[in-house]
Amino acid sequence: MYPLVIDAKPQPISVDPANAAVLVVDMQNDFGSKGGMFDRAGIDISGIQRAVGPTARVIAAARDLRMPVVYLKMGYSS
Repeated sequence: MYPLVIDAKPQPISVDPANAAVLVVDMQNDFGSKGGMFDRAGIDISGIQRAVGPTARVIAAARDLRMPVVYLKMGYSS
C-alpha cells in the first residue's frame, strides 16, 4: 500500500495505511451532544460538535483503506 500524506500543521505527516490505525478517543454523546454531561455542566460543546463531521470522514476513509479503527471510551464502574 502507498503512503498517504496528510496536510497537517506544523508540517505534513506521511502515513503508511498498512502499518497504521485510526484511534478515536472519547467521541461520546455525553461529551458532545445537547443535554449531555458537558452541556449540562455549561461547557461549550461547539468545538466537539465541529469535530464530528471531519472525524466521521477520517473513519470512513480508513475503513475504505481497510485500516483498523479503534474506539476508546472513558467510563467508570459503579
